[in-house]
Amino acid sequence: MGYAVILLIVFLCHEVSSISILPHKHQTISLLKFKQSFTIDPSASNYCPKPYPKTSSWNTSRDCCSWDGVVCDDITGHVIELDLSCSNLNGTIDSNSSLFQLSHLQRLNLTNNNFSNSHISPEFGKFSSLTHLDLSYSYFSGQIPSEISHLSKLHSLRLSKYFDSNKLRLTTHDFKSLLQNLTQLRELHLSEVNISSTIPLNFSSHLTTLSLTYTGLYGIIPESIFHLPNLETLELSINYELSGYFPKTKWNSSAYLSVLSLSSVNFSDNLPESLGYDLTSLHYLALEDCNLRGHIPESLSNLTRIEYLYLSYNSLNGTIPPGMLSLPSLNTIDLSFNHLSGPLEDFKSNSLISIDLEGNQLQAFTS
Repeated sequence: MGYAVILLIVFLCHEVSSISILPHKHQTISLLKFKQSFTIDPSASNYCPKPYPKTSSWNTSRDCCSWDGVVCDDITGHVIELDLSCSNLNGTIDSNSSLFQLSHLQRLNLTNNNFSNSHISPEFGKFSSLTHLDLSYSYFSGQIPSEISHLSKLHSLRLSKYFDSNKLRLTTHDFKSLLQNLTQLRELHLSEVNISSTIPLNFSSHLTTLSLTYTGLYGIIPESIFHLPNLETLELSINYELSGYFPKTKWNSSAYLSVLSLSSVNFSDNLPESLGYDLTSLHYLALEDCNLRGHIPESLSNLTRIEYLYLSYNSLNGTIPPGMLSLPSLNTIDLSFNHLSGPLEDFKSNSLISIDLEGNQLQAFTS
């Protein structure tokens, strides 16, 4: 009886060992093939503060799960995270890449490399366990494959790119499918992607970040966006054919919204008093060139956490509200090229670094 128990234990140990070793062997080969498909070019990660080639240290003398940028599941041994951001990689990722053999990936970060204006392969859509995908600022171009919308577990999708002529493109249909299917999405970064679409009505209620700057959006901003319950960052700037209206009722996102960037979106409206009462968590507010008119509401003096405030190139008139230039966290304020008038109060600030009041009819400081 004791001998049988010993045999069973040996068998189980062998099986557990096989489970942990076999994935490592295949994954090691896949990762090394992936490494070999690139050259290391320091200029490939120019925009990173501290780029370094993580794959340079990869070799068979150590378990692949201990390699720089690689994380494995403690039980199964499968590679579940691959972070090669800012790794000076120069080359392309085609559909035959050994990367796609790492089928258990949950997080994949390839940001800030140079993939030579290659297309994003439809094979990315087969990473069914992915919760985080970051292909931003890596010189991909062409059509974003519809297969990306199959990644139903995604919490974060980042496909933003630098301004250049080889833009990524997303069809109107795929944009709507992406928003409809990715119901668990928390972060969506598509800035500089050519979408050229209206904004769909369907958004994940989990969204904390929506970044769609300079994407060619047009039409009217759905008011429902301003009421997303968990929204912290909303960036829709530099969409010249996009128009909007400020919410007439309470901003439901008021408890969390810290970044609101809507510059060069046409509002043709007054700034509502509710902005200063509801959005007290704001750190960054950009409403430049929005065709705003009327007075600056006194409620903006309630934004005690605001650090950056941009209201230039509008048709705002009247005086600057009392206390607005003395807000305790204010770092930068730009009210230039409006129709502001009247005397400036003598303000005191320990945080203000930059102030621009050019192009108004303001009078000198009064005591």
